[in-house]
Amino acid sequence: MVPQMIKTCALLFLTFGLASADTVVLSNGDRVSGVIVTTADGKVTVKTEFMGEVKIERKAIVAIEVEEPVVVTFEGGETVVGRVKTEEEHVNVIQEDGSKVTKPLAAFQAVRTSDYQRKWEREQKRATNPGWFDFWSLKADLGLASASGNARTTTVSSGTVLERVTGFDKTTLRFKQIYSTQQTKEPKGVTANAVTGSAKYERDFGQDLFVYGAGVFDFDEFQNLDLRSALGGGLGWHIIRRDRHSWDFGAGSNWNREKFSTGLIRNSAEANINEESSHELTKMLSFYQGFAIFPNLTDRGEYRFNARLGADLKINTHLSVTFRISDRFLSNPIEGNKKNDVLMSTGIQYTWAQQ
Repeated sequence: MVPQMIKTCALLFLTFGLASADTVVLSNGDRVSGVIVTTADGKVTVKTEFMGEVKIERKAIVAIEVEEPVVVTFEGGETVVGRVKTEEEHVNVIQEDGSKVTKPLAAFQAVRTSDYQRKWEREQKRATNPGWFDFWSLKADLGLASASGNARTTTVSSGTVLERVTGFDKTTLRFKQIYSTQQTKEPKGVTANAVTGSAKYERDFGQDLFVYGAGVFDFDEFQNLDLRSALGGGLGWHIIRRDRHSWDFGAGSNWNREKFSTGLIRNSAEANINEESSHELTKMLSFYQGFAIFPNLTDRGEYRFNARLGADLKINTHLSVTFRISDRFLSNPIEGNKKNDVLMSTGIQYTWAQQ
């Protein structure tokens, strides 16, 4: 019983990360050939040429054979590169020079292709000892709209997200702007001019909780806002944290300084309640949204909120078509200005990540 359990556990390790042509032998003598792509919920998934993905119960597997060289990891961190074949209670690793290494199944830790091994080692570094200049990713989008003839308008929008995610923290830098002009009727000139930049740092503690600090800086010509500086932090909760879906909630406080072109300067403390989520709906389509409300603690009854949502449709590995919409509300704008600013844009996004 114990040897069989050891064999089953070892076979589970053997199935992780394989990307070469493999053979799985079942207890009834049947053989399944293909590429072992994953193991989950007590099953091994084999990608075959004609049957697609086949899920096999681990307990039904009695042997695995890997034809291409892989990196085999044993207890104590020892690694051997070669072809793998299980045999009774042992696994043989045939190295490139023809020599054979035989180890008991119980000594195995993992088997991976060279590519998967590099990725695994990189993820180990991400989780334990990441360098500050490692693991950055970039998303930059640009939108342009122009009309001529009866209407003469031009709108340019852009945005950039620079993000670094490790096993225990996340750093995010954001920038976005929109600028629009019209030459159709008087008064001609600029009709929209807004810029936002932000920086946020999150540090995990425990499994699902994190602390964060953030700074947000806004300029909006048509709100007469020369500069809003909001600095603060708080406590957050990872409600959902999966490969394709995430949802975070946070609560804290800010110090908000607003300088207007009229000469008015307002300083206030404010609460900060926020949430954001992202969802990879398919391999090509992703969706995200966020909402934050800031009740004014100095001037009770006043508040502001920011809402945003967007979708990205992949064209290829690096390019996507984007749609963005955001709503900024200020309950006490300068006299003569509206409380809401809604911005919508579409464009092309370029994505890059360190490998």
